[in-house]
Amino acid sequence: MHDNTRPNNGHQHKVLFYQNVICILKEGQPLPVPFINKGCLCMSPSCELTERLSFFLGRQLIAQPLDWEDASNWRWKSDSLSPEMIRMARTSINDPFWHGLWALFGFDRWAHAEHLTRLAGNLPAHLPMPPLPMTWLGTLQGAPVWSLPWRAGRTAGMDTSFTSRLGEQIGRLHAVPVSGWGHPLATVWPLSAWPQRVKRYLDQYLPPAVLRDLPARIPVPDSAVWCLPDLRDDQFIEGVTDWCWSDWEALVWAPREFDWALIELLIMDPDQQRHFLDRYWQFCDAIDIGAHRRICRAILWQFNCFGPCPWPQVRDAHCWLDYP
Repeated sequence: MHDNTRPNNGHQHKVLFYQNVICILKEGQPLPVPFINKGCLCMSPSCELTERLSFFLGRQLIAQPLDWEDASNWRWKSDSLSPEMIRMARTSINDPFWHGLWALFGFDRWAHAEHLTRLAGNLPAHLPMPPLPMTWLGTLQGAPVWSLPWRAGRTAGMDTSFTSRLGEQIGRLHAVPVSGWGHPLATVWPLSAWPQRVKRYLDQYLPPAVLRDLPARIPVPDSAVWCLPDLRDDQFIEGVTDWCWSDWEALVWAPREFDWALIELLIMDPDQQRHFLDRYWQFCDAIDIGAHRRICRAILWQFNCFGPCPWPQVRDAHCWLDYP
């Protein structure tokens, strides 16, 4: 599976129809952190939808099963000599993750669907897991459709081989700061605007009990970088001779401190942390995120990046980037 998905544990969800495409909206969207157990789901696009999209694109399609019930996209493999991965949006802006990207970072993948393909070509060079290029194919009844080259290989797993490569990947991304935070296809704000906009977002959407847990002062970040807020191992493909980044459509410009808060929650095994840092330090120094940690964790929790877990489990997760 090579798609922008987040696993689910079988928790309650509701089904609705958005632009004639079935959407599943749920209470959480887990990442593979220790306090989440992945739940698997075998579900494929319907025959009717496959036939409709095949006619729309003028090519034969083979429906691909989804690994997780909250997958952002339906997936097909084109039946041709040079096969492609076809993706079609299946969740709406009401999805907690995509709503968070819109409400805080100003990114609406439906409004920016056509130009989203430009992002991959603007990332820093020499990434050890380069992004697969994405092509805009149009919309079918309001749902964006894209294609990517089909790549043979296996989905990456969270092990030291992957975290070592990820260390270089993030290190190279952090070594080339961007001019502000937000989204290059929408609005980019100066770093000085981060505290006010974050406070407004958190005040509007966080439960009062979580708000009471947060510091009164939100500091201004030092720099902004390319960041994938739903970063996971299964967004990368390990091929026979190389690796690639198959799921990057949620990229934004975010404070470096925010990205580190995410990484700290993602990599929990000490050996994997060492492999990550050994490669990262070749391009950047790690930073102290103590003043930013709880605010950034609250944002990620509100995005439902860690699933339907209680706030204290995210708040109190191990802080392995504590530097004096």
